[in-house]
Amino acid sequence: MRIPDSELLEEIGLTLYERKAIAALMVLGVADAASICRQGAIPTSKIYRAMEKLAQLGLAQVQPTRPKMYAALPVGTVVDRAVALVRERADRFSAAGEELRRFLTALTGSVRGRHPFVDLALGAESHVKRHLVQLADANSRILSYMESGDLAAIEQAIDAGFPILRRIARNAGERMVRHQVLFGFSYRTAPQLLAFLKRHRADIRNLTGIRYSGEVGHPFHVVDERIVILPLDHPFIPEGRFASLLIRDEELAKNLASGFEKLWRKAMRSLQEVNADPRQS
Repeated sequence: MRIPDSELLEEIGLTLYERKAIAALMVLGVADAASICRQGAIPTSKIYRAMEKLAQLGLAQVQPTRPKMYAALPVGTVVDRAVALVRERADRFSAAGEELRRFLTALTGSVRGRHPFVDLALGAESHVKRHLVQLADANSRILSYMESGDLAAIEQAIDAGFPILRRIARNAGERMVRHQVLFGFSYRTAPQLLAFLKRHRADIRNLTGIRYSGEVGHPFHVVDERIVILPLDHPFIPEGRFASLLIRDEELAKNLASGFEKLWRKAMRSLQEVNADPRQS
């Protein structure tokens, strides 16, 4: 019989023969090595090491008789154990990742001078998956000025199954990242902004601050005072957003952050201010 592969079993580090062995054992219930080899089309030279590993991981039981007999565990037990193993690996990787972060930070060169790095992403999808995703890896602070093209690109990515806002929000919550967002809009694009805020309120409710202003025409993001993302739109392009630039340059980031602060101080704290009449007290 054909034994289907399982992505989850591959995630916990099982080889093809080990995945075949556990699937064959689930079919047989209790079996010796020869039976498992026949059922799963596994070479006899691979079966004993595969079954030993499954037993060590708690995914199968072994009876030290002659010949050795193997017994399948209940489906729920196998699934729970597989999930637990994935979590254990994720926890270890997370801990090692923080150690790697500290190590690489300590190795950061002290060479003076301006050496900006520029990356061009073509298309709205690449803009989100290659550049905007940098916001989901921020460590301390994000400044975002967004207009209608940004909202459209984000909506397109989310509808295609890439939850960019959720990833940004999760990282910000875990690392206590300060994220200020300034939405630029006009009367023409106001309905789009309102619909965006309503649909994604769960993913933006933890932002450090949100304000609103008239459109400036030049959206940008500043991440950790060193990464700048400059989206590029054009009215003749069907998608609107045809590219974006990612620039690693602290001087440019500092200048844009300064401009953002000026916009922030002048911006509206609530959309209700749009209808305010200065003639009334």
